[in-house]
Amino acid sequence: MSTTGLGFSGEVADYYAKFRPGYPAPVIGALVQELGLTGKHRVLDLGCGTGQLAVPLSAHVGSVVAVDPEPDMLAHGPKLPNVEWRLGSDADVPGLGRFDAIVIGQALHWMDHEKLFHDADTAKFAIIANGTPLWRQHPAIGEVLEEWFGRPVTAGCGTDAGARRRYAAALEAAGYTPHEWTIGHTREHTVEELAGSLFSAMSPETLPSPQDRPLFRERLRRALRADTYVEPITVAVISAEVINTVRASRPARRARPGRP
Repeated sequence: MSTTGLGFSGEVADYYAKFRPGYPAPVIGALVQELGLTGKHRVLDLGCGTGQLAVPLSAHVGSVVAVDPEPDMLAHGPKLPNVEWRLGSDADVPGLGRFDAIVIGQALHWMDHEKLFHDADTAKFAIIANGTPLWRQHPAIGEVLEEWFGRPVTAGCGTDAGARRRYAAALEAAGYTPHEWTIGHTREHTVEELAGSLFSAMSPETLPSPQDRPLFRERLRRALRADTYVEPITVAVISAEVINTVRASRPARRARPGRP
């Protein structure tokens, strides 16, 4: 994960902030309970994007350090008294000090997760998959994208069962006990919202031009044969706590000074 960004810049970041689904209250509540978080705790949201996870979590904990490698994403983060928006990546985590928990929402596939799990100074992790990519949910959506780009669209974004098994195994190897749990819900999109969510997953280079975006939306509408799409979302969470007493009791690292 590079501190130079991953392509979520410019208009893509705008679409991300406006159209990416966040996490409903039951998911946040279950996450807080599962990790045992209180107003005394310091939490790291790694790969925070525009704050879909950091913002609701901030109402339940003492402080959140929200880290992302893309400045344009961080620019959308709201100013909150207990949230620090910081430019950085998983490579920077060892220098950020000790956290009571580290949460990663739909971003671990960009990171060196094995190194992260070994190097992070925390007793608890939560790896969150906020459903599966839209193009894997409905054949019509995948077909529109494949026709538009002229190639197969297969990215799983680390949400599939195989990826979750790899993450759980890596957590165990790093001294944690992983536990997977899920919460299901649905979200209704208009075609405009659906297109916006898809645009938020593209790079600035592949984002349709402003004049082509109405055509893209119309192709979605025709493919779905409807003006709305009800997305089935299964939020899958791997929460993990240390089982290694040496790891749990090691002294906290000294945090590096924040960026100006």
